[in-house]
Amino acid sequence: MTRVVILGISGLDADLLRVYGPSLPDMRRLLLHSPFLEMRSCFPPEPAPAWTSIYTGLHPANHGILTSSDTPCGCPVFPKESHAIDGNKYTGHAQRTSLPVVETFWSAASRAGKRVCVVNPLLTIPAEKVNGMALAQPFSSAEVTRADAMSIPSPRQLEAFCNELQSRTLQQAAMALELFHREPWDLFFLQLDALDAAQHFLWRYSDPGDPTYPGRNHYAGRILEFYRLFDEITGRFRRSIADDCVLLVVSGHGHGRRCAYRLHINEWLRSQGLLVAQERLQDMLPRLARHLRGRKAENRSLASIDKQVSAAQLVELAGISPFGGIALNRDALACRGESYQRTCDSLLQKLLQLRVKGYPVVNWAKKREELHGSASTIRYPDIVFELRSDFGVASTLFVPLVTPDGAHRVISGGHTAQGVLLMEHIPTCMDIQEGISEPTVMDVAPTVLQLLGLAGSKHDGTSLVSPQPVAQLI
Repeated sequence: MTRVVILGISGLDADLLRVYGPSLPDMRRLLLHSPFLEMRSCFPPEPAPAWTSIYTGLHPANHGILTSSDTPCGCPVFPKESHAIDGNKYTGHAQRTSLPVVETFWSAASRAGKRVCVVNPLLTIPAEKVNGMALAQPFSSAEVTRADAMSIPSPRQLEAFCNELQSRTLQQAAMALELFHREPWDLFFLQLDALDAAQHFLWRYSDPGDPTYPGRNHYAGRILEFYRLFDEITGRFRRSIADDCVLLVVSGHGHGRRCAYRLHINEWLRSQGLLVAQERLQDMLPRLARHLRGRKAENRSLASIDKQVSAAQLVELAGISPFGGIALNRDALACRGESYQRTCDSLLQKLLQLRVKGYPVVNWAKKREELHGSASTIRYPDIVFELRSDFGVASTLFVPLVTPDGAHRVISGGHTAQGVLLMEHIPTCMDIQEGISEPTVMDVAPTVLQLLGLAGSKHDGTSLVSPQPVAQLI
């Protein structure tokens, strides 16, 4: 009987695995044995929607988790609120909405009678009951909470921050290995988040191409140190598993240089005549007071959006990042005598033609229904798009179209759309599905259940393995 061991490493990046490969002996062996490396994330490629898709095999349009927390490291629990559609009009702010009840791969395995051990899943706090064991944060002898570990460190705190992340990860790995050896689990899943957190704050110190790279510095090799740490942890599990265990190393998104510039989409929409600003006294007074006290009010203007008459506005799906959307107001368009479909098509064309210093700034733009063939895409804004990686969406009005990102010196690393999927010890009775060159985050859950010999519930993803025909096994 096949057993499955999964190591979830948030922020593990395929390109950095290639670069650091010679220094990562166990990851390098996995790379040689695995039929896959890169795994396409969801939109937006943020921890909450990406890991939920890994857990459930569903597109974010169907599991209902579209955005991550506003914290820089994006490590939320399941939200009580999410963006929602009020009729045909995007509200533009958080609304309470009922999310579909979805089943994780470990819940499905547990329900089928498999013994499972789940340690530190990102979004399930408190841990759910399973046929076995499920542990969530806090998860160390020091009772270090995820929120404490993910707070933004100042330059003076960066050394202590890195040391704390490494120490906490070693504690988590040691405890997880102890649990792993307690019994021959059918399914064992450990998730670790320190690599993602470290890259957010260390990126500019390791990347000579970053506009804020400080030159030779004490932290230049710290990201490599974290990769070595996770290579060591991976090696401990590789040496502990039996021949009947399939090992998966998974990351829901990659990591790279965070945007250095902000593209003010709302101001662009205002210049197109689609967004109307209004100045309200209650908005102006507190902001004006901050200016008079000499405090910089970043990302603010003395204007707000008149949502009743504005035909379009930006939706920040992942904060200041290349991933965003535009919500159209059908009522406002009707009052203007303008067609929703023509406005949508026109905006898509103008987005793709948008240039900064002569270069295109939008990688792609599409209607929400093109993201996934499901009516559930109504959860998304009407138009979704991805900017060039050095630009992030911003909503400020009455500013130049492009401004430097003042937060880049503090948070210089950001999430990318390419995750990682490595597989080792695939049973001889299983074949890799033909025609799958790049798995998606939605393929993990059905693959895990197939390896366990279970027929999964309805998934948007596809199992990457299938049983060999009986004739081939004889």
